[in-house]
Amino acid sequence: MEQPNGPEKLMVDADAAFDTAWELYLSGFAPAGAFLARCVKKAALRARAKDKLVFDGDRFFGALMSENPKLRKNAARLAGEMQLSEAVPVLVEALNAEPQRFVRPSLILALGKIGGEAAHAALRSYEVYEPKDESEKKHAEEEREALFTALAALAAPKRHAFVGLKKPYLLELRAPDRLSDVLADELRLLGFADARSLNTDSVRLTTSNVAELMKARCFHELLFVASDDAAMRAKSIAFQAKPYLEELMLGAHGGEKPFGFRVEVRGQVEERAALVKETALLCNGDVLVNAPGSYEAELRVEPKQNGGVRIFVKLGSIPDDRFSYRLGALPASIHPATAAAVLRYASAYLKEGARVLDPFCGSGTLLIEREKLTHCDALTGVDIAHAAIDIARENAAAAGCGAKFIVNDCLRFEANRRYDEVVSNLPFGNRVGTHAQNERLYAGLLEKLPQWLKPNGIAVLYTMEFTLLKKILRETPALRLVAHERTEAGGLMPGIFILQNRSV
Repeated sequence: MEQPNGPEKLMVDADAAFDTAWELYLSGFAPAGAFLARCVKKAALRARAKDKLVFDGDRFFGALMSENPKLRKNAARLAGEMQLSEAVPVLVEALNAEPQRFVRPSLILALGKIGGEAAHAALRSYEVYEPKDESEKKHAEEEREALFTALAALAAPKRHAFVGLKKPYLLELRAPDRLSDVLADELRLLGFADARSLNTDSVRLTTSNVAELMKARCFHELLFVASDDAAMRAKSIAFQAKPYLEELMLGAHGGEKPFGFRVEVRGQVEERAALVKETALLCNGDVLVNAPGSYEAELRVEPKQNGGVRIFVKLGSIPDDRFSYRLGALPASIHPATAAAVLRYASAYLKEGARVLDPFCGSGTLLIEREKLTHCDALTGVDIAHAAIDIARENAAAAGCGAKFIVNDCLRFEANRRYDEVVSNLPFGNRVGTHAQNERLYAGLLEKLPQWLKPNGIAVLYTMEFTLLKKILRETPALRLVAHERTEAGGLMPGIFILQNRSV
């Protein structure tokens, strides 16, 4: 056990070594505690250790007050791994009396693993004092990190109900790239007169009316703007973020504090983990508790191109049932907010009461969002995959959408009556199919479009195969390119094409 990595090597035959190690631990042999702390991570050995406590409890807990600091440290580890609630009073007493800084992190972490009101109260009131000299700096940092980790383990705040905003807040809504103007137009139609595009994927406005805001379909994220100008330092971020987030959480939610949060740092940032950890530590308090596994608010930090950062808050407590119909999806499914934005981008060419076909309908998202844009007389989805059609039918039923779905190869599909519109998320050639397959598929699709569409009918096509579609389109005189735009989806840059049938 005293050899380098000795406890780890003994784990090969932990069952046989356990009883001897237990006796050595009770006799005051510190390395045995380290070995036992590994052993009790196994359920069977943990149960075996708890059985022994019936007879050896006094000596077991006495190790926490031993004169040997290494034994105290390993005793704390062992008590924590066994999650012994009866050890909490002794651990608290030992922590308050512990003279060695290198032992305290183990005592703190043990309390965090065991949990309970007494452990939580002790850790919440515990203060890490500043190091006296250079020799203490490392251990002081370890002590702070242990307290941070222990509090995070204990932080599982109750969920709170969002009750609305007591005052207007500056909000930023994120849209698919290059479609922020589409989102801004939608918001202005909903009565948000100050909605303005900030850049190609963001719209800002000031409001307290979140319920009305959630009627917009073309955004995928709603963010509260805490700061547009903070330094890339934890103290600067926390100085601006903490009071903002505390006020927001207390004012917009029912129930008692604390509120769980997490810190998310986006972009290319050096020492990201350290920045996240220090920022979360500085924001922790009576109102906010860092709880990465059970958070209601994400404190997001995004670097600016010219230096510094912007700080946002994303609330997970705001009800959002806009896309609750989506009971299932496929790997290549279009995001509902993207589908809504693509269709609104093309809305000037779409009409009320249209007959609409999606020849690659997948999970049915585009057809469902098309009906939510304006009333349609008929919606037809075609897909070659039975699994896709099953999902599309479930989603459409959940949305109250009257679309009809057919299992078929779209290039064999014949329309009994021609359609006013074709809308489709075409195979990209990465998640579904290949570029070589798409060359044949796209050529066949553009040949079929004039047969499916009425004269002057419109096709709205969304695809990553931007160059391929333009090439085939030049060879298809029956179709005219009315408009096109590039956007972004999961790191890809698909395009939106609006085509018009010129044939009769």
